Amino acid sequence: MGAASPSMPAIDVAFERIDEVARLATLLADQVLNAQLLRRPVPDDHIRSLCEAGLLLKEYGVELPSLLEQILPVAEAEESRSPAGSGPATADNDTGQPSQPFRQASG
Repeated sequence: MGAASPSMPAIDVAFERIDEVARLATLLADQVLNAQLLRRPVPDDHIRSLCEAGLLLKEYGVELPSLLEQILPVAEAEESRSPAGSGPATADNDTGQPSQPFRQASG
């Protein structure tokens, strides 16, 4: 993408990009949730990306998309628990059952 056109203030471009971050974070959160429900591993990069996106959105005062809001506490806990380079992470708790946000989302 190039620089903002003269008719489009820089602040509008920044918020368009933040909206795109929110959209992409929602898609990634959906993928992570689906992987969790199917008991598939979730790559560490996905967990880190969700955490970073959540922090960025909060920094800009943007309300977190509902899927990201549900999965972010699990992702943050997983990121703090998983040492770097230890392989794929899952959002399961110690019982092997889906974590609370996932149970709420599944109905």
